[in-house]
Amino acid sequence: MPVLHLTEQGATLRLRAGRAVAEVDGEVLVDFPARKVRAVIVHGNARLTTPALQFFLRNRAFIAYVSLEGRLYGVAAQREVPPPHRLRAQFTAVTNNVGAQLARAFVEGKVRSAGFVLRRLAKRAQRLCRHADALEALARRARVEASLERLRGVEGIATRTYFEGIASVLGPYGFRGRSRRPPRDPPNAALSYGYALLLARAWLAVMLAGLHPEVGFLHAETRRNPALALDLMEEFRVPVVDVAVINAFREGVLDAARHFEARDGGVYLNEAGRKRLVRVLERRLNQEARHPDGSKRASYAEMIEYQGVRLAAAVEGRRAYHPFFLEE
Repeated sequence: MPVLHLTEQGATLRLRAGRAVAEVDGEVLVDFPARKVRAVIVHGNARLTTPALQFFLRNRAFIAYVSLEGRLYGVAAQREVPPPHRLRAQFTAVTNNVGAQLARAFVEGKVRSAGFVLRRLAKRAQRLCRHADALEALARRARVEASLERLRGVEGIATRTYFEGIASVLGPYGFRGRSRRPPRDPPNAALSYGYALLLARAWLAVMLAGLHPEVGFLHAETRRNPALALDLMEEFRVPVVDVAVINAFREGVLDAARHFEARDGGVYLNEAGRKRLVRVLERRLNQEARHPDGSKRASYAEMIEYQGVRLAAAVEGRRAYHPFFLEE
C-alpha cells in the first residue's frame, strides 16, 4: 500500500507531470508516481494543492489529517454511499447477537495479542508471566461475556493489566502507565501518535468494505466518532503499534532525549521523532502476518483491509467473523 507521509512542516504536495512532488522552500522531499499513491497522511502544517487533492480523490486515494499531538482530525476520500442492504444489516446488527459476537471478537483479539507480547517479553523478565496468565484468562472470559457493559469492563481490566506489564519494559524510558491527552512521557507520546495513524488505516478499511464508520459494536456511538473504525483498530493496536514502539525504544531507534519535546503540559514527538516513528510503523505494516484461522497470509496493512471485508460479510450473515491476533 504506497503511502506518502507529509511530515515536514510547511511542505506542499503538488502534481507535476504525473508525479506527486512534495517540497518545502524549493527543496524536493518526495517525487513519486502519482497513480501509485494509495494514501496520503498529512501531519500538522503540511498541505496538498487543490489539483493534487482532486487527483487523489478521483483515483480513490485516501487522505488523512493528523495533528502534531497525535490526533486524527479526519479523512478525505471519494464519497461512496454503502450498499443499502449492507447498511440495513449493520444497523440491525447493533441490537442483535451479530453485534454482540463482533464486540466479543474485537476484545478477544486485542487481549490475546497482549498476552502473546507479554509472554514473549517474559523470556527476559519472568515476572511478566503473571500478567500474561491473567490476560489469557481475560481473553477466555471475553469470548463468552454476554453483557456489553461487562465486556467493556473486561477490556478495561485487560488494558490495565497489559500496561502494568509493559511498564516493566518501557520503564527505563519514562513509562509509568498509559497516559493520554496529554501523554506524560516519550513512550506514551509514541503510542498515541501511532494509534492515530493506525486509526486512519482502520477507517479506510471500513470505508472500502462498504460499512458506516460511525456505527460500531464495541465503542459507544457519539457525534463524529468513528466507532466501527475504533472497533476494528482494537485487533491491531498491539500487533502493529505497540510491538513497533517497544522495539524502537529497546533498539535505540527512538531516543527519549533526542526525539521528544515537552510542551503544553505534555510530552510529544518532535519532527525528527515523527519521521522515525513513521518509518518504524510503515516497516511494521509491510511485514507479513498470518491470520490465526489460516485463511490468509499478507502484510499487516493488507490484513487490516481483509478484516474489514470479513466484518462486512459477518454483518450480512454470510460468514462468521474471526478476530486477528498474534500467536505462536
